[in-house]
Amino acid sequence: MILDNKLLPSKVWDFCLVGSGPVGMALALELERLGHEVLLLESGGLEFDLKGSPASAAILLDDLRHAPMEIAVCRALGGTSWTWGGRCVAYDDVDLLDRDFVPNSQWPIAHEEIRPWYKAAVPYMACGSDQFSIPYPRALGDGLTLDAVERWATNSRLILLHRDKLLASAKIHIALHATVTGMNLSAASAGTPEQSMDSLLVHTPSGNQAVRAHHVILASGGVETTRLLLNVQRAYPHVFGGIDGPLGRYYMGHLSGKIATIHFDNPDSFADLDFALDTDTGAWVRRRFMLDTETQLANKLLNIAFWPDNPPFYDPSHRSGVLSAVFLALAFPPTGRKLLSEAIRLAHTGPRPYPMLAHLRNAILGAPRAVKDIYRILRDRFIRKPKKPGFLVPNGGGEYALHYHAEQIPQPDSRITLSDQQFDSYGMPRAVIDLRFAQQDIDSVLHAHRLLDKALRANKIGHLRFWYPETELPAVVWSQAADGFHQVGSIRMGLDPASSIVDSNLKAHGIADLYIASSAVFPSSGQANSTLLAVALGLRLVHQLHNNFVPDSSNTRSKTC
Repeated sequence: MILDNKLLPSKVWDFCLVGSGPVGMALALELERLGHEVLLLESGGLEFDLKGSPASAAILLDDLRHAPMEIAVCRALGGTSWTWGGRCVAYDDVDLLDRDFVPNSQWPIAHEEIRPWYKAAVPYMACGSDQFSIPYPRALGDGLTLDAVERWATNSRLILLHRDKLLASAKIHIALHATVTGMNLSAASAGTPEQSMDSLLVHTPSGNQAVRAHHVILASGGVETTRLLLNVQRAYPHVFGGIDGPLGRYYMGHLSGKIATIHFDNPDSFADLDFALDTDTGAWVRRRFMLDTETQLANKLLNIAFWPDNPPFYDPSHRSGVLSAVFLALAFPPTGRKLLSEAIRLAHTGPRPYPMLAHLRNAILGAPRAVKDIYRILRDRFIRKPKKPGFLVPNGGGEYALHYHAEQIPQPDSRITLSDQQFDSYGMPRAVIDLRFAQQDIDSVLHAHRLLDKALRANKIGHLRFWYPETELPAVVWSQAADGFHQVGSIRMGLDPASSIVDSNLKAHGIADLYIASSAVFPSSGQANSTLLAVALGLRLVHQLHNNFVPDSSNTRSKTC
């Protein structure tokens, strides 16, 4: 139910969740299922509105490395589920191993402790199953594996799946346009080194309010949660490892892009890596090329995944009638500029002179197939339920662009800080984001491509053809090194309060009632998209809190768990 900004400041809530994105809504619904009353604070309104975006704007020290926060954050009930792509990927065992060649990446928890919670997360993520490894029918060697799969939500806008239940719940109390700007912390009691959360400072349309709860769980995204904690640290300089301590450091995302074409020896074998509908669950899945754990460790590689994508439209060697038809439309400026922005149009049309005759030949010879392809694309994307996550056009040449999605090492100087000059409409300092990549990131991407090429040839699957000379490849990968959507590492978990913010159970060091459910707690980024693991860890947290829950009939701050 919606509280209409009446946060009942005299009430002490059992649980207060800050943020209603994929993590926050999952935790609210799970706490309700476990029988608990929850206050859910959301900075935005009921529907996504771009008018709220300026509040999330950040100062980017290198805007080529980080997406604008106005598009990386959604202030609305449902949070980033309004713009999320729907891809669900589990972390790999190698991500949680102690790898001496990946500094500052140690996890205080084993993957075995996390893995069962993927199953609990699946219903909230609508991705059908927690099976993220499906044995490939053929045995492969040279470190190559095709067992790993990604799953896709049946509706990437998770809020549309869960909104009715959230709004109808008698136990989930939703306060919209309620923006947390700070915290009041109590002094540590005698005999305990921990402070406790006295109240949250909340900006609402009816004025500032103090909200009290026995357990506060921050789930408002990596950058926004970090910004809040940094602001709290300005009032309490000793918390979170102290000023200029670990808070805000080790900020990460992923490297993602394309530098090569994959050529399949048998063009029909591409079907093994196309989207496939899991008929048992109704969700789409797709296999990925990966290098196994032993190969990664032996070669000191960062984790990485690969998958085929449509080849460049401008290269007629794809022999695809539909792709050549798209190229011809884009190559004619009056038409192309109506379809795409000029910068994107030029990227797809490639260098001059255009091979127009070759594209015309593809379009004419491939016309019957092109009609079928266009019908299939429109059907799968706009008619079929669930809609297909993307489209790949098979081509007789068996050639596709190869997309990579790679891990980034944690660096203490890659960080989020606060501005002293710029503030949002709630009086919060703007975040200053300095996302940095390292030469090790670039070298690992290139080495992994070479090992993949070798493995493809050894397994008689195909080979890679790089788009650039060897000497230019590092600069190209550097140019593609950018993120901002997978906000990892700035509130890292660990055992030592001097080098981490939360413990292995997501509780803030030194503060009894504060928990962080966010990808920002991950000590390493892995190759996987971060949302599924953030939800899984959050569900693990609420079950721990539930198992230790002590009902409090007095509704005071004296309750202990």
